[in-house]
Amino acid sequence: MTRFKQYLSSIAAANSLKDGTQWVFYPGMLIDSKSKWWGDFKTRHAAHEGIDICFFRTPDKTIHRLAPGAVVPAWSTGTVVNMCEDFLGHTLVVEPDYTAGGPTRVLEVFSHLSPGHGITPGTRIGADRIIARTFNTRAKGSPLLSHLHLSCIEVASHIPFEALNWTLFPQREKVNIINPVVV
Repeated sequence: MTRFKQYLSSIAAANSLKDGTQWVFYPGMLIDSKSKWWGDFKTRHAAHEGIDICFFRTPDKTIHRLAPGAVVPAWSTGTVVNMCEDFLGHTLVVEPDYTAGGPTRVLEVFSHLSPGHGITPGTRIGADRIIARTFNTRAKGSPLLSHLHLSCIEVASHIPFEALNWTLFPQREKVNIINPVVV
């Protein structure tokens, strides 16, 4: 797994953003935040399980957002172990190669997406391979802008792949949420 800052650079490069692009994160976009960054800006029903990647500042200091259909590269080399629906599209669960063989495994969870052609459970992916596009949230009538929700989640290795979904991920007693910023 590359460092989070390097992964953000990969997203910028994959979407042909200008050199010097800086990502912007509002409080509700960060891990464990209970704030919303959309709509009424009130409180979420549960703490946020990841980081929402949406806004960026170009060198001229203008803030932009990722458009629906922005490409999403893989963070690490690994295997897609599950794909499931979420409330804004689909989630891809990737087990990076570096986590194999222990009592727990760390998963990279990419959410609110339209998976790329040929991306299914069992697909081997390389770092920076385009695996999806951001879902058009407006098509679902959502007040949320299209964005990549990225989570790093540690789970027990015995949990079957098909159980790696949004029924399990919010259960903090069964998963360990890792802040990707410190990875």
